[in-house]
Amino acid sequence: MPDYRRAFIPGGTYFFTVVTFERRHILTSELSRPILREAIEYIRELHPFTVDAICLLPDHLHCIWTLPDGDTNYSTRWSAIKALFSKKYLAGGGQASERSNSRSRKGEVAIWQRRFWEHAVRDGDDFNRHVDYIHYNPVKHGLVENPRDWQWSSFHRYVRAELYESEWGAVEPDSIKEVNWSCE
Repeated sequence: MPDYRRAFIPGGTYFFTVVTFERRHILTSELSRPILREAIEYIRELHPFTVDAICLLPDHLHCIWTLPDGDTNYSTRWSAIKALFSKKYLAGGGQASERSNSRSRKGEVAIWQRRFWEHAVRDGDDFNRHVDYIHYNPVKHGLVENPRDWQWSSFHRYVRAELYESEWGAVEPDSIKEVNWSCE
């Protein structure tokens, strides 16, 4: 098993990629979207954090969170969000993939990949680069031609706040062209 090392910075800002099991296209379905939103909001009430940017794609999501001062526990939050989503998704008629023996032994359902990608955001430039990456991702995956056309993204919030123009992303931003995005 690889030796995973996570960055834990109290009150830090983190970029995450969370992927469905076997990259199943379930996250943008009519069933999944409200359940995921509800799970995130419920866990935010129990364990506060700020969602700085987010983009929901069919088989994965990207987001940036900022944790409260002194707090480093994003893993508990993700575990709780994934568990709550899975429970409500199955109760709502969603289907899990076939479980491996390992997942069966651990009582896990096959909806999410076990792990997630995390990156501690270093500074303002790093933050902006990751926000651009999140908002450009639907274009990168060929789902739309412009980020404004993807409805499950915080891009529209950024336009309303005048941080982007609505035409932003019609061309791949220079800020993300040369970066090795190993989370995909």
